[in-house]
Amino acid sequence: MNKQNRMTLYVSLVLSVSGLNRIGWANVTTSTDGLLSTNSASATPKKIMAHYMPWYQSKPVSGSWGWHWTMNHFNPPTSIASHYHSLFGPYDSRDPHVLASQALLMKFAGIDGMIADWYGIENFWDYGRIRDATNDFIPYIKKARLEFSICYEDQSIKHMLENNRFANRNEAVTHGAQVMEWLENNYFNHPSYQKIDNRPVLLCFGPQFFTSSEWTTLFNGLNPKPQFFPLQYHDLPSTLRTGEYNWPGPQSGTTPSSPTPSTRIVNDLTSFYNRADTFHWQYFIDGAFPRFHDIYAQAGTGPSYGYIDDQYAAFGTTYSYTLERALQSTSDIVQLITWNDYGEGTIIEPTEEDRYMYLETTQTLRKKHIDPNFPYTAADLRLPIRLYTLRKANLSNPTVMAQLNTAEDYLFADKLKEAQKLLDQIECSNPVAGDLDGDCRINLFDFELLSYAWLSGPADLNWNPAYDISNPKDDRINLFDLHKLSENWLALSF
Repeated sequence: MNKQNRMTLYVSLVLSVSGLNRIGWANVTTSTDGLLSTNSASATPKKIMAHYMPWYQSKPVSGSWGWHWTMNHFNPPTSIASHYHSLFGPYDSRDPHVLASQALLMKFAGIDGMIADWYGIENFWDYGRIRDATNDFIPYIKKARLEFSICYEDQSIKHMLENNRFANRNEAVTHGAQVMEWLENNYFNHPSYQKIDNRPVLLCFGPQFFTSSEWTTLFNGLNPKPQFFPLQYHDLPSTLRTGEYNWPGPQSGTTPSSPTPSTRIVNDLTSFYNRADTFHWQYFIDGAFPRFHDIYAQAGTGPSYGYIDDQYAAFGTTYSYTLERALQSTSDIVQLITWNDYGEGTIIEPTEEDRYMYLETTQTLRKKHIDPNFPYTAADLRLPIRLYTLRKANLSNPTVMAQLNTAEDYLFADKLKEAQKLLDQIECSNPVAGDLDGDCRINLFDFELLSYAWLSGPADLNWNPAYDISNPKDDRINLFDLHKLSENWLALSF
């Protein structure tokens, strides 16, 4: 009997005795190139984009806590301006470790990219920091093979004019044209910028300042002109706007006194879809949202805008209902509202309160309505948070940080098994007998390592004394070692 046949016999014997055949050995396959295997469905024009706030500053990264964490009332990290708490903690929008993990979470959740809430190019208030944080995020969006677009807050021009940044309205309009030129030169031509019919997608939260004629002036120098989407019910001539996008209306949403809270949300969405039909928009953007629960009254910045509950008896969660309805519509883009607006409580990124629920729902509904072969799982969503948590704990350990950089590269390259293995090894501090790769898990990877050294001794090239785990040791990798490994099969030793 040759060595290969003996190994097959030994494996069959041990699997039979130990019950390891219950793991479905015949179904275990490995990829020759280490990449995640996927049979993607054909391309679809509908994209899922997350509305993203790049406006957070933390003391460890930026030197002070920004207004969006404090609202001049709270004291991070002990208390923050939100009812909800990120699994990242109160983070900084320019922290590269946060940005890498957020891009990966979007990718693994089935989100096609982010729409940056953006205030222009001027170093006024925190507008410049928001611009710079957006710039910092784009390389990670590109690395994850996602897209990005801009939702321009033209109220920024109003605030600058009111604070004498411009001498008059004409000067403000001239600056607006400069902003559009900057967008064209820096974003619209970027390979990852979202386009429809080869024209860049541009949203506006409003308009809240520029008139229709002024928007015409702003767009005059652009080639091509953007596919322009104002907020719902902000009427602009069809020569300017492509369509509109909707937004949750908490002032008419749900409150404990609302007699039929679910109906309010349904009616608001129906009204928006009817508007799209009435105006025959060629393209439009609808939205999905988890809730609305702002902190403004508690922070003392002003009254609350209202409240939208996250649970409806008739529909399950608000998010699952609004997302499913958006995915079933004829829209071209679904906007998730929002990735991380902690002040208004419309967060879908992982939080202490909701964990991964909203991203798991996104995965499920993407598989149902867009791509039945979408490859990522709920377990995959845990990997970017683990990566960030380990980085935060090992900032002063260059060896571990280098390993975590490798783990990040694995995740972006869809080598998820390799990334998980490396994260397991970094977290492992107490391996047990049979844990040959030091990841605190006894599994197929350890069995594979043992097979490489099978029947070897000290004189053999494939000998590894660390694999001689029999008690007592006998300078031979054989059934005694395999039996020891099987005793701890699938054990965890964290």
